[in-house]
Amino acid sequence: MAVAKFNSEAMEQCRTTVSSQAGQFGAIGDGFSNQYGNPDIFGKLGSSGAVSGAVTAMDQAGAQEFDAAEKVLRKVESTIDVIQTNVDDVEETTKNSFRAV
Repeated sequence: MAVAKFNSEAMEQCRTTVSSQAGQFGAIGDGFSNQYGNPDIFGKLGSSGAVSGAVTAMDQAGAQEFDAAEKVLRKVESTIDVIQTNVDDVEETTKNSFRAV
């Protein structure tokens, strides 16, 4: 019979790394917020409004994508935490099921 082996340290390192990355993606996304292009910076060009609108759309899309990445990584972190807890609970239950003879 094969014995299951779990590397708790590796799971914790993975969870910690994912948590760190989630925060970094969130911080990048926060940097995008409200960086809208003002049409006036282009002077009297006829397409100033269109360029400004494109910059605004890009800013909003960037913020949304980094926010989505942060949320996915937070879910991964949470899932790893649940797995760690379940493994610990099963190991504790198994340990307690053995009785000294």
